[in-house]
Amino acid sequence: MWISALLALTLSSSTAQAASCGGYLRAAQAARGNALGPAFSRLAKCDTGEAEAAFDSLLPNATTVNALVLLCRAAIEGDAWTPAWKVLSHEALGWDVRDQVAEQIGAQCTSSPKIVAFLKGAYFGLRDIQFQQWDDALIGCQSDDLATWIATQTESPPDSMFDDKYNALMSVLVARQGVQALPHLGIAAKKAVARGPFDAILMQMEAAVQPGIGEPIRPEHKVALESTLVEIARTVPREKARTVADRLANAGSTEAAARLLPTVYPSRVKPNGTFEYGAASIERAKCDGEKKAVIHTATVIEPGRRWIILGDVREPLQAFKARLSKCTSEGDWAVTTTPEPVSNAKEITGWVDGLVEQWSGKGYEVTTRSEKTIILD
Repeated sequence: MWISALLALTLSSSTAQAASCGGYLRAAQAARGNALGPAFSRLAKCDTGEAEAAFDSLLPNATTVNALVLLCRAAIEGDAWTPAWKVLSHEALGWDVRDQVAEQIGAQCTSSPKIVAFLKGAYFGLRDIQFQQWDDALIGCQSDDLATWIATQTESPPDSMFDDKYNALMSVLVARQGVQALPHLGIAAKKAVARGPFDAILMQMEAAVQPGIGEPIRPEHKVALESTLVEIARTVPREKARTVADRLANAGSTEAAARLLPTVYPSRVKPNGTFEYGAASIERAKCDGEKKAVIHTATVIEPGRRWIILGDVREPLQAFKARLSKCTSEGDWAVTTTPEPVSNAKEITGWVDGLVEQWSGKGYEVTTRSEKTIILD
């Protein structure tokens, strides 16, 4: 009996509150332009749920960017966050309007702790693209609290290789901090090794040191990136370390990549600290109408200063004495190397056997010739 009475009292109270807020709702519906924000604020104070339900229908009354900002600010201060989070997703708003709203909301965050909380909550309350639309606000907000939160949240990557929302958060961190974002991204990379967005984090680290259009990268920024990547590679599994080394090499940081050779290939370091590779040049010619090829092979000794050796061995490989000089040459000799250091001569032999099969399959009569070892400085 008492439960029924309590339920009836609750329903009666809710009905009475809704009725008492009706005037505020009608006032908000009648308001236009800058008057809409204050009217909505009064409605939200009376009934947050009623305000949230009415928010979208009131958007056409916000006839200017400033009016829309005032409406969103009123929703944020009145805890009507859900429709305010999604306001930038409305197709009726042009992209320039959305950007201006986000920028202005972000610029006002230092005067309102609720805006800071609202922007933090967007990361958890919105889908990927919806959260990304608030990036201008997240970048422009000068709150130390938000800055700390963005860095800390970035250091906790999701257990997923692909996460657009997290990638957007990293982009915000990079836009705010530039090269200073590297330590936070480094922590994230180590945590993302098993199942997280490891490669995406590496890309954001490279973005953190990118110069302006037409400007060269600052040497100290390049050194900072290389040092951070090398430090990461030395603490992660070998295959991830190789990924890091490849990215360094592709970016032109070949010396930094080479510092990872002992990390990526620990069992292939010789007692004197050197590495061995197989290398070959392919001499091709037509002899009495028949296609012939001589594969000139050599062992390369490298002191651990190069991640890629091809450029340094091309000249000596093409300088070996020709064996088909009496035939019609087919041009410059092709040059190739083993893709990584080898453990022993047997691996080079197997690699050469593969080359013989490859060129035989192209219709050549193939022979091999072992040449002198190439020693790189």
